[in-house]
Amino acid sequence: MTTLSTRERDRRGGRIVLAVIALIAAAVSVWLHFHTGAIRPSVFWVPTLLGLAYGAAVWPVGMRRGSGWWSNLVWVGFLGVFFVLIATKTFSAPAWFLAVIVGTLLTEAVFPAKRAPTSSVAKLPLDQVRPWSGSGVTAAVTERPFGRPNAKPAVLVTTQDGRTVFLVMDLAAFFDGEKGIAESTNGEQLTFLSRKGIASRSSVLDDATPGLKDGTLFLLTGQRDARPSAVFSDEDAIAFEQWVRTIPED
Repeated sequence: MTTLSTRERDRRGGRIVLAVIALIAAAVSVWLHFHTGAIRPSVFWVPTLLGLAYGAAVWPVGMRRGSGWWSNLVWVGFLGVFFVLIATKTFSAPAWFLAVIVGTLLTEAVFPAKRAPTSSVAKLPLDQVRPWSGSGVTAAVTERPFGRPNAKPAVLVTTQDGRTVFLVMDLAAFFDGEKGIAESTNGEQLTFLSRKGIASRSSVLDDATPGLKDGTLFLLTGQRDARPSAVFSDEDAIAFEQWVRTIPED
């Protein structure tokens, strides 16, 4: 029997939650049907069928595009139709609203967005992972509590601004593109690992990294937001990622 990692269990749990919310929204929509459909069925069924199609097809395509314009257009279409239906009172606006939610959540639960291929780097036993250093950063394997009585593999990172610890599963999620910023674990010096261009233009992470080219990997300590604690060269960024991938997540 294959043992799921913590991240895999979290992803599966998230999909189950989405499916449950979709079923609740569908139940509310059915209840709505008995109040509007009894008078004129088309008032309910037309926006419901169109909303399901919009949520199942248009919404995922728009949201999974790299450009923010697509996601904005999807939102404009969703809310635009909703307010038009409220104003005209020709069809049920709540039926449209709930149908889009049901279609979107079920699609995300059953057909989640494709993730990057899993890294093929072989995992090493913790006691065989040697420390890594480069670009003013030293990293070594350690462990940190994660629930009771469990402990998770972690990385002790040392820079010019001090020491902190990241959970390996958080670093792996960052390098897999599941999150744009990795944050140090609770109880440690607040530090962020990110790439230039990920954070919004008005954020502390962007303000603290002027002049860096997009995609540059850097560490920023929360107590010193005027400059990065470390900036990785392109070669060291690749080497650090490969080193992290040799460490088991659980």
